[in-house]
Amino acid sequence: MVPFRKPLLKTLKAATACFMVLVPSRKSVVLEGPGSIRKLPDLMKKQNIKKPLVITDRVLMEKHLPAGLLEAFNAAGMPCAVYDGVQPNPSIENVEEAYGLYVKNGCDAVVGFGGGSPMDCAKVVAGRAVRPHLTAEQLGGYFKIMLPVPKKLPRIVAVPTTAGTGAETTSAAVITDNGRNTKYTVNDFLIHPHVIVLDPELTCGLPPFFTAITAMDALSHAVEGYIGGAHCKFSDAYSEKAVRMIFGHIDRVYKNGGDLEARGQMMLASYYAGIVLNRALTGYVHPFAHKIGGMYHLPHGRVIGAVMPLVLEFYNETVSRRLARLADVIGASRPGMSLPQKAAAFIASIRGFNRTYGIGATIPELREADFPEIAKSVHGECIPYPVPRIMNDGDIFRILKALTG
Repeated sequence: MVPFRKPLLKTLKAATACFMVLVPSRKSVVLEGPGSIRKLPDLMKKQNIKKPLVITDRVLMEKHLPAGLLEAFNAAGMPCAVYDGVQPNPSIENVEEAYGLYVKNGCDAVVGFGGGSPMDCAKVVAGRAVRPHLTAEQLGGYFKIMLPVPKKLPRIVAVPTTAGTGAETTSAAVITDNGRNTKYTVNDFLIHPHVIVLDPELTCGLPPFFTAITAMDALSHAVEGYIGGAHCKFSDAYSEKAVRMIFGHIDRVYKNGGDLEARGQMMLASYYAGIVLNRALTGYVHPFAHKIGGMYHLPHGRVIGAVMPLVLEFYNETVSRRLARLADVIGASRPGMSLPQKAAAFIASIRGFNRTYGIGATIPELREADFPEIAKSVHGECIPYPVPRIMNDGDIFRILKALTG
C-alpha cells in the first residue's frame, strides 16, 4: 500500500521539484582533458588549501592510479593524507574512519578519487567536518549541513575514475548502513564539489563490464531527469546530449579502453547527466537500485540496467512523448512510427545495450521474502521524486517478480 494518499504525495513531489530547480547549483571549477589531474595541486594552492585528505579505495591504490596525483602534490610541496578504505558501497564506518583521519591530520580539504563511492564518502566527510556533533547516519536526509549556515566548509574536490556515477556534479551522497542492509542519501547543496577533474586518462584501465555498467548509470540519470516532473529546458538539453554521447561512444570504449577521445566523451556525458540529476532529480529506477544493491551487495549499474526497462514500461503512456524524442535523438525511430512505437524502440535500445555489453536482464539474487522490505524502501525514498506515475505495492512486486526471471 502506498504510504501517502496520491494527492498529498503529488503535492510533496511538486514542491520538492520546484525547490530543487529554483535553487542554483554551485559553480564548480572544472579541469578537463588528458593529464588534467596534474594541474590540481597548483589550483588548490591558489585556493589557500594547506593539506588535503585524498579519499580512495584499495583497488585503485594497488593499481597505482592515484600515483600521478600524489606525485603532483609532492612536486608542488603540498602535504596530503590518504584514506584508502572506501568499500564499493561506502559505509557509515568508512565515513567515520576517513573523518577521524581528516581531524587527526589537520586537513582542510577532501579529494574524492575514484568512482561514486570515494566521491560520496568525501562529500559526507566534509559534512562531518562542518557538523561534527552529527554522525554520518544523522546527516541523512535533507539540508542538515547548510542549516544553520556554517562559517566554514572544507573544499571538496571530485576526481572521477569512471564515466557514470555523476557524483562529481551532484549535491547528494549515498551511504550504506551495513547493519540494516540499506542505503540512505545525504542531500545538501553544501556538499556540491568545488572543483571537478575530468581526466580521461584515469578511466583507461576500467574493464569493459564496468565501463558498461557505469555508462548505464549515467544513462539512467539523463533519462529519469528527462521524463520526470522537474525537467526544464536547461536539463533537457543536457539529457539529450548525454544520451546521444553515451549511445554514440559506448561501443568504442567497450572494445578499446585506450581510446582517449571516446573516453573523454563518455566522461563529459556522465558529467552532463550528473547536471541533470542535480537539477531534475530521479525517479523509481534509483530507489529500486539503491535497496537491491545494498541488500544483496550488487554493483549499482548492473541493477540499474535490469530495472530501468521495466520501470519505463510501467510509466507507459505517461512518458511516451518524452521517450519518443529520445528515440529520435539516438536514431532508434523510423519514419511513420507512432509515439508509443518510438517509446518502445527506445526501451528496446536500452535492452539491446544490456545484451551487447553483458548486463543481465534479471537479478537471480532477489528473494521473494524480501519484496515487502524492498517495497517499503522504494516508497520511502521516492516521496520527494517527481515521478511520472506513482506505484503501489502490487506494481513494485510485479517488477520484482519480473527481475527474478
